[in-house]
Amino acid sequence: MATCEDRPNLVERVVLKLGEPKNQARLLQVAWKISLLMMVLGFIIILKTVSTNLM
Repeated sequence: MATCEDRPNLVERVVLKLGEPKNQARLLQVAWKISLLMMVLGFIIILKTVSTNLM
């Protein structure tokens, strides 16, 4: 199967699209929210573990 070298394939198009500053900012926001959620869930797990051992 012959490929046309002047048109980027799907992976290259996705990487180029993610490289745009607008999309990088959106990815950073999503990553920040996910890390914040993971931190909150970790604190909840720690507090539940500690509170059951204290009683």
